[in-house]
Amino acid sequence: MIRGMDTERVQALAQQMAEVADRVRAIETRLTAHLATTEWVGADRTRFESDWSAQHVVALRQAADVLDEAAHVATDNVREQESASA
Repeated sequence: MIRGMDTERVQALAQQMAEVADRVRAIETRLTAHLATTEWVGADRTRFESDWSAQHVVALRQAADVLDEAAHVATDNVREQESASA
């Protein structure tokens, strides 16, 4: 049984969180670009685009930011653990 932190695993987790954050941002960008080039005219499109920009894009960006923040906290904790153990 490990007591304390398995720094290698926590660092790997932090890396995975940062990579997922990057993927979420890339997906949002691709979807937004795809929506811009989709042939669709009318009130439903206007409403959808408005919802997309005001709600969904914001939520995706916030999710990516939260993942990045968690990755930074985990990385900082690894550094602190390694410093304390040195």
